[in-house]
Amino acid sequence: RELFKKIKRGQYEFHVEYWGSISSEGKDLIASMLTTDPDKRISAASALSNPWITGSDELLEGYDLGVNLGAFKKYNAKRKVRQAVLTLMATNKITSLGYMFRTNNA
Repeated sequence: RELFKKIKRGQYEFHVEYWGSISSEGKDLIASMLTTDPDKRISAASALSNPWITGSDELLEGYDLGVNLGAFKKYNAKRKVRQAVLTLMATNKITSLGYMFRTNNA
């Protein structure tokens, strides 16, 4: 949550661990999209026409995305477990409320 608060205030940095393989052009585009002042923020049309987005497919083919794929799978697994826990908690709460309703109206 603190990370999102910092991003909303425009206080972020590109950590080498995650952003080390990203070009300066890519980081510049992300930074321009995260600009907090709407008048200074890049428009969606400009972002989509940015050379980093429209760049060469051949250049992208040279990158190994295996590390990113592994991180994404790990994140997705955590997300699924979290959702399962939340579903279980909601089910237990509804069951508990139903029991309380039945015992109070008996």
